[in-house]
Amino acid sequence: MTVFADYAPWYDLLYRDKDYAAETDFVESRLRAQGVASGKLLDLGCGTGVHAIEFARRGWSAAGVDLSHDMIAKARTRAEQAGLAIPFRQGDACETGPERGYDAVVSLFHVASYQNDHDRLEALFRTAHAALKPGGVFFFDYWYGGAVLAQGVETRVKVIEQTPLRLTRIAQSDHDEPNATVFVNYTLFCEDMDGSTIRRVDETHRMRYWFPFEVEAVLRRCGFEPAGSHAWLSDAAPNVKDWAAWSIARKAGQP
Repeated sequence: MTVFADYAPWYDLLYRDKDYAAETDFVESRLRAQGVASGKLLDLGCGTGVHAIEFARRGWSAAGVDLSHDMIAKARTRAEQAGLAIPFRQGDACETGPERGYDAVVSLFHVASYQNDHDRLEALFRTAHAALKPGGVFFFDYWYGGAVLAQGVETRVKVIEQTPLRLTRIAQSDHDEPNATVFVNYTLFCEDMDGSTIRRVDETHRMRYWFPFEVEAVLRRCGFEPAGSHAWLSDAAPNVKDWAAWSIARKAGQP
């Protein structure tokens, strides 16, 4: 069983307030700044395909890979409804697949932090390296360790209503500081207000926070030239106020 095994049916509703379009605009502008303005783009850990579809709407020849069968099914349905021919493949982003010759690879919404050790992070980066053409650009985000350590973990509750559904998500986190890991224990109550029924879903997501010096060392080991690390949706340096950071790198040669 993978994370999102039971969580997937509710994923889009839980993140309906996420501004995928603005995030795609930001990522596209940073790719453009690295000299990649269009072409083939691969989304590693694409989830339900929203980022990939946003890129496709902007003229990119987009494709996506995700470990979850349910997420990929949703992505395919969404693309079909949008009239877009996007090849979504079920597979592990840490295992090199058939994708080759891409101008850009992105891995968004903390996919890198679902890789819980250096070996898994390296495997993700090698997948991106294999998919890119020489000189191609890799953009990804992750939890920034400085902010996690400064802010600490807390319990968070999110409630979303979309008649006849009411979703209540409780996120309780345990910090394993020696291993730079946070265990996010989700309890999701899915209430059908018309039918007066409630389903409970429990999942634990193990998240690894990273520091730019670690990320950039692994990038170099995998044949990339790092081109910067920044706070999410910003060109400022990663900082203690923002848990999310992003990095960008160019494929240099064979690792």
